[in-house]
Formats: sequence, structure tokens, C-alpha cells
Amino acid sequence: MRLDNDTSKQPQSPSHSFTNGSSRSSGPRSPLGKVANANGKPIPTTYFGHDRDEVTRILIQSLTDLGYHDAAGALCKESGRQLEGPTVASFRRSVLNGDWDAAEELLFGTVIHDTGGGVGLDDSYGRSWGKTRSRANSQRSGGLTLAEGANRDEMLFWMKQQKYLELLERRDLGNALTVLRQELTPLHQDVGRLHALSSLMMCPSAEDLRHQSQWDGAQGESRTHLLSDLSKSISPSVMIPEHRLSALLDEVKDSWIGNCLYHNTTDSPSLYLDHNCEREDFPTKAVLDLKDHTDEVWYLKYSNDGTKLASTSKDTTIFIYETSTYKILHHLEDHQDSGVTHLAWSPDDSKIITCCSQPENSARIWDVKTGACILCISDFTYPCTTAAWAPDGRHVVIGSQDDKLGCGIWDLSGRQVHNFCEDGSKLRANDLAISPNGERLVIISEHSIAVYDFVSYKKLCEWHPDSKLTSITISQDSRHMLVSMNPDMIELMEIDSADLIQKFEGHQQKQFIIRSAFGGADENFVVSGSEDSRIYIWRSNGLLVEALDAHPGCVNSIAWHPKDPSVFASAGDDHKPNTKAVCNTQPTRPTTKNPSSRM
Repeated sequence: MRLDNDTSKQPQSPSHSFTNGSSRSSGPRSPLGKVANANGKPIPTTYFGHDRDEVTRILIQSLTDLGYHDAAGALCKESGRQLEGPTVASFRRSVLNGDWDAAEELLFGTVIHDTGGGVGLDDSYGRSWGKTRSRANSQRSGGLTLAEGANRDEMLFWMKQQKYLELLERRDLGNALTVLRQELTPLHQDVGRLHALSSLMMCPSAEDLRHQSQWDGAQGESRTHLLSDLSKSISPSVMIPEHRLSALLDEVKDSWIGNCLYHNTTDSPSLYLDHNCEREDFPTKAVLDLKDHTDEVWYLKYSNDGTKLASTSKDTTIFIYETSTYKILHHLEDHQDSGVTHLAWSPDDSKIITCCSQPENSARIWDVKTGACILCISDFTYPCTTAAWAPDGRHVVIGSQDDKLGCGIWDLSGRQVHNFCEDGSKLRANDLAISPNGERLVIISEHSIAVYDFVSYKKLCEWHPDSKLTSITISQDSRHMLVSMNPDMIELMEIDSADLIQKFEGHQQKQFIIRSAFGGADENFVVSGSEDSRIYIWRSNGLLVEALDAHPGCVNSIAWHPKDPSVFASAGDDHKPNTKAVCNTQPTRPTTKNPSSRM
């Protein structure tokens, strides 16, 4: 690992290089044992039970990372310890300077073999290591101690790959081809990667090479990244992992946050005191009822910027509120005689799309500024259940219970761009979601989860859980999906593999559509309504945090404020329909809670 973030500032002489080596003391260590520092002053061999040499070397590395080079040098002098030995320092320089033969020899040592007439050095080492390593009676001399489980061939492949790419970048195609055939191929690593590397020979320029390979070149950060990857396979007693103190502090803070039931902030905890958040700072109390709907409210959602809240209802209408005072901006009533089941905000919050049930079975796009309906898509013979906006804001995806039009894409002129049922497959969408990065579309029907490439519209995979699926939400990192299902289960899964990460239990969901969502700062929480009139909140690790009394009847939808983690809204089947707001105990920060209903 580098001594600082600028390789040009690294010391060239090993005399003041804070060298890493194996200067650990051997033999038994006792808390009462004493050793002398460079000034002859007795010091204990441990630091509050921790290995003193390890702590000292980590401090030298950390002072260097912080830019305190004189302090790091002073600590080296006073402690008699060094960060890196000469071999490690030379290996680091060789990698950063692109001296690959020297780097390989320093890392793996020199191959020697018994020829029958004495022991000789293998002059071809580094250029044909893949072959000489299996020679009879051969041995390796020197080299750095590797970490347990390190794969030598994989490490060598990384270095040869860098060497090959740099030769291509310099347009030295002959030597690059030699490396590919004689050095990379014999290592028998990833065949697919080899094919990809081979195809780079056709790049007409260095710029095209960097673009095609997603590699930033010899003058970029590629050598530094290579060194970082290699260091992870080198024994930490020889080469301390990069930024070790920072990694240790991250682990401490992650542990604090993981054990803090009510942690709901993106601020990093202070290291001065052990961390703990109080329940009083968490949203648990309803502070506002919105009683504008005249029947069950089925869904609600904050705008992306958090300045507005929209709710849909069985009463066939949509309300849009501004969220500083929760005054009504628009009361939308064009869905005639049909309950409104779902809504979605456009990426720029200038429009919403709403879906309705029978008899209208349509989706409408509204101008949020004027409240006017600007498009009605009424191609469906069965209820529209769900919709989402493409990241470009120019297309919408609509799901319905129509076997022949269960999911399709429309532009804003009302023209259908793609029908996911056009191959004859029957798809009745209960819900759908597009990943924030725009790469994946996930559609759930009653007993299936289908994942599509949203660029090519190709189906990538499909699973068929036994449970009845009701809703889906995708995390902001675009990797995970939160799926609600009957009975009484929410599952967090990987999108591309459906691997189960976490289950969330305790709520009641047996008959109706109950929607779950991510919430809180950094999506640290999962929240869901329930058929027992409560709002359930879990930590992302599955630990139940709160079960809040909310609405008479079902609580069907929760919307957490996207900008203020102390605010969320809920919607339920109140006998006298209303929309409630939940936030923390400060009355000046209202949050809304809309009643949503069964479907």
C-alpha cells in the first residue's frame, strides 16, 4: 500500500521509507513484560492487551495517510519499528513504476532448480513462470509471504494483464501478443476474460482501448488499484492492508450503527463516545390527519424532492399536497367511477401517472403544476394495477391484470413502445419497479418474479415462489428488491439471483394487498402496513423496531419522506377515511400518513 495518496511524493530512498517488514517481536508476550524503545526507555510489550508492534505500525501507516510524514518518521525512530521492509518497498515501487519482471521476482521470489549437476537459477522466470513452476526439483527462493488462501496464478494473471494492457496502450502489438500467448494463456485463468483481452488487439487507438476495456491507462490509477488488489493477497505481517486504521474505525462505527435500534441519520457517529440513538428522536407519533378523501385511501407517495405528497383512493380521486403545511394543491377527479389503485412521480416531479380499477381500467398522466390530465391510456380490458417512470422521463411502464397487456411501455404521446406479452406469454402484473440506475425492470405477478434488462427488454430470469406476491420495491443501490407476499412475509432479495438476504415478519398480511417500502436514512429500515391496523418498522437486519397503532382496518401503504428521515406517511382503511401524518415529537415537523385500502 502507498505511503500517501500521491505516488510522486513517495520517498525514493528506503532509509526514510516507513518500511513494513517483519519486525514483530517473537516469543511469549506478557502484559508485564518490558522492552526498550530507541531512547532506551522501558515500555510494556502490549498496549492494553493489543500487540504493541501491530499498533505502532498501524499508527505509522495512519500518520502517513493523514500526511503527517515527519510525525510518522519520528514514531519510526522512537519505536524502532518500520512500516515496510526493503523488499516490500521495492515491490511497491516496481508495481507503481511498471517494472513487471522485478515486481514478479520480488513478490514470488526466484525459481531455482536442480539440473543434476548443481542448483541453477532459472533465467526465464518472470517471462515463463507459468511453465517453469512445474519443473521437477524446482524450488522458489525468497519472495513475500502470501496470505492464507492466496492464489498465485490469479495474482500473476493480474500483473500480466496490466503488462499486456500497457503494451497495447503503447501500441507495441508484437510484444503484447507475446504476453497474451506465452504468459497469460498458460496460467489457465478466466477463459472469458482471456477472450475479452484478446479482442482488445483490434482497438485502433489507445483511447479506444481504454474505453473498450474500462481501464484508465498506465498514467491513471490502474497501477495503484493493482497494487491494492495484490496487497490483499500478501500476508498482513509483511504488508499491512491499506488504510488499516480507517477500516478498523469503520468496523467500530458499523457495529455501533448495527446495534443501535433507532439509528436514523446519515451523519457519521463521533468516536469520542459510544453511539446510541434515543427513541424520542424516531418518528413514532401521529401529528397530522388529512381527512379529504371520502373513502378508503389505497396508495400514497412523496415526490422525489419531498415537497409534495400524492394519495389515491377508492373514492376515485387523487389529492396532491404540498408538504410544508400539507395544504391541498390539486384534487384530481377524472377517473370516473373507478377507484385509483396506484401512482408514480416522474423523475423531475413535473408529472404523475395514476392507475385505476374497473370499470375505467385506464392509466392517466397529469401535469402537477396545473392539475390537468394530459394523457389517458385506456387500452386495457382489466384493471391497471401499477406503473413506473423510465429514468429518461419520456416513457412509462404500466402493469395490469390484462393477460394480453399485462405490462407494456408507452411514450408520452400514448404510443405503445413495447409489450412484454407480445410473444404470447400471459402476464398479469400485481406490481413492478424499475431500478434507479435504469438497468432492470422487475415485474411480479401472483406467483412469479420476472427480471428484465430494461435496455434490451430481454427477460434475464424468472422465479416462482409458492407465496402470493403483492408488491415490490427496489433499493437505491439497484441491487436489492423488497417483496411483500401473503401470508405475513416480506423478503429482501438480490435482484439478479433472487438470493434471500433477510426476512421481515410480525405483521399480518393474508387477504389484501399490503405494500412495504424502504425507509429512513440510507434505507436503514423496512416499513409495512398490516391487516391488524398497525405500522411495522424493522431494521434492515430484520430486527423489529416498532409496531405502531395507526388506522382502524388495514394499513396498506407507507411512504417515507425522501429527504427528511424523521417523517413518513401512512394510509389505511379507516371507517371515517383520513390521512394521518407521523413524525418525531417536534410538532413543527409534520409528516403525513394517508389511509389506504384493500384491493
